[in-house]
Amino acid sequence: MSLPAFSGLCTYGPAATLELPGGYTAQARIQYDDSMGEPWKEHDGHGPVTDWRRASYRHGRPAKSPGERLLVSDGSNARFYDFAEAVRIALRDGWGCEGGRKKGETARAYAARAAEADFRRLQAWCSGEWHWCGVVVTVFKAGIELGSASLWGIESDAGDYLAEVANELLPEALDDAKARVAELAEELAA
Repeated sequence: MSLPAFSGLCTYGPAATLELPGGYTAQARIQYDDSMGEPWKEHDGHGPVTDWRRASYRHGRPAKSPGERLLVSDGSNARFYDFAEAVRIALRDGWGCEGGRKKGETARAYAARAAEADFRRLQAWCSGEWHWCGVVVTVFKAGIELGSASLWGIESDAGDYLAEVANELLPEALDDAKARVAELAEELAA
């Protein structure tokens, strides 16, 4: 049996709804995931980031060690990204970046470009341009919630991937709902 598909789940707001065979209704929604932390702590493949440290200022900017770049500051404290070490890690581990290696680009230059992309992505997280979210699919029958499935720890700016996740979760949520209906039928028959 082919199920209808969700589309356009790239923003928060009302749940997207689908009518399913057998009188079921499915809803997909995106929720903020507050259980995930800093990307550099949650996943490998990032350059080193310092803990918050008191920012002593030089020339109006927080003082940093050689090779570091200011990642984020709250005025009195700052975190730094060790760009020099990130380039070494990228070179060693073979990090890639959008567009791949350019013709004539040295391995070190490519690693530096990959470290720059990582720095910009972490900077975007620090400034709130993206955050962690989850996709939750819930199945109802006659307005009663019967089953659900979810996936968490997704980047909020994942675009079409959010709808792909919802569509992958839909059969699991529907199976969960059908199992619950069967349980209820057994309980009523007993």
